Amino acid sequence: MPPRLAVLLLAFALLLPAAARAGQPATGELDAAAFVAQLDVLAGRVRATQSAADGAALARDLPATWSVRAGADRFTVPAGPVADALAIAADATSSWPAQRARAVARIVALRDEAAGLARTGTPPPAHLRRSLADVLAAPEFRGRQRYAGMMALVDRFRRWLRSWLPRVDAGQGAVVPILRYLTWAVAALAFGLLAWLTWRLLRGVSRDTARRPRPIRGVEPADARAWATRARAAAAAGEAREAVRCAYHAVLHRLDEDGAWTISEDRTPREYLRLLPLADRRQHAVSFVARLFEGTWYGGAEPGIDEARAAVRHLSEIGCDAQADPAI
Repeated sequence: MPPRLAVLLLAFALLLPAAARAGQPATGELDAAAFVAQLDVLAGRVRATQSAADGAALARDLPATWSVRAGADRFTVPAGPVADALAIAADATSSWPAQRARAVARIVALRDEAAGLARTGTPPPAHLRRSLADVLAAPEFRGRQRYAGMMALVDRFRRWLRSWLPRVDAGQGAVVPILRYLTWAVAALAFGLLAWLTWRLLRGVSRDTARRPRPIRGVEPADARAWATRARAAAAAGEAREAVRCAYHAVLHRLDEDGAWTISEDRTPREYLRLLPLADRRQHAVSFVARLFEGTWYGGAEPGIDEARAAVRHLSEIGCDAQADPAI
């Protein structure tokens, strides 16, 4: 056989597997979990091969790429490295079991990367992330970064302390108990400081949530008409916060007098609203006053004088003697 013809035939034999792989169409889109399962099946088939010819046949069956979906992301994974590991002909110095082990190792490495995508899954929607941010911004979670920084500072101090102590070897066994006691002392001090800060934080949150409006001056009225009179006077004087408080208590006492509910110190404005039927003609007025009071006393909002006067005007709709003055 002429040498030139032999070279051409050898080149054609080497390029044929790559051309065959290039002609293979990509598989349909897979999610990360299905791709992991497909790689597991492929690894099992490779382990079951008995010869290099079986491995080459498997390489020809592989697609050029896999299209993998993970959440909103799309990945194109080339199958070439796996196919090359299967298609390399075994020479005199390498047996098929060693070549097969290398191919399986590549498949397993690819499978481990894909498994990370399968565990991560689809990220939560934006509105859920915003809700989580709102929760973490609440008073109960404030200061968590400060605590983490404090613990990191304690760890740095402990490492600094270790650096100043003599190195421990067989002849310096007495250093070990001293270092252990110092470490426990620092840890106990850090724990005590963390417990104290947490107690202060929770105490402040509990005090804020359990706070109830207190009388501003004088003796509190005992009936709806007196509360309405005080609300009207506060609105006329420009005291919006006091006008809202008195209007809310006028509503409570008026509906208590009508038998719609019984006043309870532990009941919130929203709980009172749930006791009033939606079809009740007073629902709108009661809801306006109750929600304005809730935002003022529990939400930290500062009501405007116009809102306070509107709350006073609503009292006439539920039967309180609180007709708006012309001056208001």
